[in-house]
Amino acid sequence: MARTQHKVLIVGSGWAGSTLCSNLSTTKHDITVISPSPTTPYTPLLASAACGLYDFSLVETPVRHESSPFKFIQGKVRTIDFEKKTCRCRPFFSDLEDERFELSYDIIILAPGCLNQTFGTPGVLENACFVRNVADAMLIRQRVADCFEKASLPGRTEQEQHDLLHFVIVGGGPTGIELSAELCDLFKHSFAKLYPHLKAKPSIAIHDVAPNILSVFDAKLQDYALASFSKRGVEVVTSSHIQRVDADSITTVEHGRIPTGLVIWATGNRCTRLVESLPVKLTPRLPRIVTDSFLRVYGKDEQILPDAYALGDAADIQDASLPTTAEVACQKAEYLAKCLNKGHEAPFKYQQKAVVAYLGQRDGVVAGDEHNLTGQRAWMAWRSKNFWWTRSWRQKVFVVVAWALDWLVGRGIAPV
Repeated sequence: MARTQHKVLIVGSGWAGSTLCSNLSTTKHDITVISPSPTTPYTPLLASAACGLYDFSLVETPVRHESSPFKFIQGKVRTIDFEKKTCRCRPFFSDLEDERFELSYDIIILAPGCLNQTFGTPGVLENACFVRNVADAMLIRQRVADCFEKASLPGRTEQEQHDLLHFVIVGGGPTGIELSAELCDLFKHSFAKLYPHLKAKPSIAIHDVAPNILSVFDAKLQDYALASFSKRGVEVVTSSHIQRVDADSITTVEHGRIPTGLVIWATGNRCTRLVESLPVKLTPRLPRIVTDSFLRVYGKDEQILPDAYALGDAADIQDASLPTTAEVACQKAEYLAKCLNKGHEAPFKYQQKAVVAYLGQRDGVVAGDEHNLTGQRAWMAWRSKNFWWTRSWRQKVFVVVAWALDWLVGRGIAPV
């Protein structure tokens, strides 16, 4: 009997890959997902989880689960032969790194995501925390708790305590801003009760090389965010050029050495080695796979590669310059699933939704299509968006439970 299902290989298990495989028809497609990570993190919720609002189990889901109608392989694609429709891969385990295996496909979808961009700054990889996945969020929670415990040790001077409890967030985009806001809430409430002797000593500074923060928002909302942070004592340092990151400090061109207990690097993307090595057309600044408006991949010769698609942070439509956000990734994945399921012919069009950022203390900003929001209404919009990012009703229920527990008894801030 002739095989009627297409062998679909999805490279990556992030927002794009996971949304795509959950929307593809399993009667028409034999789906395989290959990824180094066995889970999909809910990246918009990571800052809240790092600061104790959510349990870590709420902000990621396993790729492999009992009802999964697809195969999962924990590995990395090393090379792709687009003519022969084969991929050379290796397991993503240190004790099996010399093993190799090959996967064939009828249709390939590239969604490997991006990596942290350090801009070659010395010490970032060794000394800073990132905000990409649940492991990063766990490390931030542990490091924050460690700073408070170190500052509580007998014999610490006032200056040593201030230095240990100075937290630097690099990046003035939504991720850095929301992490700063969540830390501010944590310090002013739960930690103020746990460490009353240190209540006045924590400080937060946001550093960004750009001349302003929240560049995706208009000037009025940027000014509002600055004023909101100023009221809460959060320092915003723009046009800050960081030269190096050490275990106990950062060094900037403008201000020299600044002592700090923790640096969180929440800025910049760089492409994966796979994307760099592919014989495809790439965008010039951040190398991303160039596709047409149907998400089909352009080869280096400007010709469409057979049965190859790309989406997520690792790809961009030619001349579109779409942002590397979960919103874009999910919309592309839903669109491509329709195309592959039903032979949908219309080109992809991104529908920009309201952009939300939390500023702390039930304050926020929303850039909407018709009008902007600030204050508590914006905070409620941010909370609502958090609620709808989760994909199962079980998770939605536990998110509401987390909000209630935060209001009644404070946050679960035990280190992990």
